[in-house]
Amino acid sequence: MGKVHRWGMAVAFVVIIASAYFGIRTVFVEDKSATVPGMVGMQLVDAVEALQKEGLLAKVDQVDSPERADTVISQNLPAGEKVSKGKVVIIRVSRGGSVLPIPDVRGLKFEEGVKRLSEAGFKVDKIIRVTDKLKPAGYIIAQNPAAPQQVAANCMVNLLVSTGGTGGGAFVSVPDLKGQGIDVVTQVLEQIGLTVGSTTETPSAEVPAGTVLRTNPRNGANVPEGSQINLVIARAPRPGEVSPETPPAYDQDPQRAAAVKTVVIKNTEPSDIPTKLPDIPAAGSQKESAKEEPKAEPAKAPQPEKPAPAVPQKTAKLRYQVPPLTKPLSLKIELTDDTGTKVIKDDMANGSEYISMNVPFTGQATITIYLGGDFVWQDRFN
Repeated sequence: MGKVHRWGMAVAFVVIIASAYFGIRTVFVEDKSATVPGMVGMQLVDAVEALQKEGLLAKVDQVDSPERADTVISQNLPAGEKVSKGKVVIIRVSRGGSVLPIPDVRGLKFEEGVKRLSEAGFKVDKIIRVTDKLKPAGYIIAQNPAAPQQVAANCMVNLLVSTGGTGGGAFVSVPDLKGQGIDVVTQVLEQIGLTVGSTTETPSAEVPAGTVLRTNPRNGANVPEGSQINLVIARAPRPGEVSPETPPAYDQDPQRAAAVKTVVIKNTEPSDIPTKLPDIPAAGSQKESAKEEPKAEPAKAPQPEKPAPAVPQKTAKLRYQVPPLTKPLSLKIELTDDTGTKVIKDDMANGSEYISMNVPFTGQATITIYLGGDFVWQDRFN
């Protein structure tokens, strides 16, 4: 009996050790990770099957979408992510339903645009009114969703409507003022809603003294109405002073230039370079030598312009949320201040994306946002 008892104890001990081994292997050694498959665009049946192959579970949410019924339009976990087996993955599936072509109502009067949308089976949601000098008051500037495209029949449409060019936000093109006197320039700028800013002088023979040589911002630039235009005024160069636009003295001496052209080194072997230019025959006589031209005095370096007084920079706090989109659209943000117009962001944007930027500017500034190529938002900063 004692021997049988000892054998029983040994077997029980082996069973315990084996159970512990397999338990530890199951918990700590065996790889239970799974890879989330990419399911966007797949049909629901195929998506669930792909999850099951990875040992994952599916939770299905049906949503309104222009995609055909049972098409996966999004998933809560990105494709390729490593997760534990048995993890629940949420997939959003199109409920289907009818889709309609949305009409293009840009450029129409607000009432006419709303009527056309209603006749096509759509309703207007948000109405945003902005100043726009290029569009008369009451006309539609942009819409979201944009046309042409197929959208769900119950989709709400947002409209951007112009209030006209009053109330700020209008843009003015800087005219060409070169060669004009300060009195005329002041009058012209005031007539188009601009004012004269700082004035500096520089030596120049390109335009009459006392007239405008150039402007900052340059002519043709679009600036907000009420902006200041800085002027550079020409003055007569002082004796010995060369203006930045005047070519060097040796370029103005035709005889010296002709003499330089007569110096030709024919030998390919090293030789002494002539130190004296040959005489140029006088016109009508081959024997008489041309009189040597007096040496031009070296031109004095132009006096540097006095820099315009520094204008302190300000900061515009830009906060904008992209409306819901069915697909990413291009987003371009432009800043126009006293220094001109520049693009501060040009990228693709997703629906409901929140844009937060602190933008430095000089003087007065206007920030304009274009979504999908359409003007959708504008604000002015002082």
